[in-house]
Amino acid sequence: MARIRLYFATSLDGFIADAAGGVDWLQPYNTPEAKYAEFLGEIRTVVLGRATYQQARGFGPWEYPGKRGIVWTSRALDDPPEDVERYDGGAPELAHRLRALDDGDVWIVGGAKAQAALLAAGAVDLIDVFVVPLVLGGGVPMFAAAASSKVLQLVESAAFVNGLVHLRYTTERST
Repeated sequence: MARIRLYFATSLDGFIADAAGGVDWLQPYNTPEAKYAEFLGEIRTVVLGRATYQQARGFGPWEYPGKRGIVWTSRALDDPPEDVERYDGGAPELAHRLRALDDGDVWIVGGAKAQAALLAAGAVDLIDVFVVPLVLGGGVPMFAAAASSKVLQLVESAAFVNGLVHLRYTTERST
């Protein structure tokens, strides 16, 4: 059964993007110690909300070639990359569908609404948060208001020379 995972960076004041939706502020903290390549090697399926998908498409070539892509949106996709499909149902149904996958983990890339909906549905197994030592003062919050209270268990933490802190949590579901 596939594990459903969150893996993201947040500013110290809890924002995953600046007020304009940008993430350029993350570049100075892109460090090999975060083991992004190792993490991505465990992922077979990526799930993106519509805004995150549009942002990813604007970065240039598709960032997740060879991985199954699911865009959670009610609108049609214009010329999606190979292996990318649209999903327009609810969180519980998506979680059930993702759990049935048996060929690698699932990464809920974002955005905040998609992450919050799956967290509220009890579908998330692992959460990797990278706290960036920067106060943005506003922007896109780490979790949308739809996220419900969840008990998390800290299972790993690490601090890096550049001030980045990694926190790994499991959820009630995975304990």
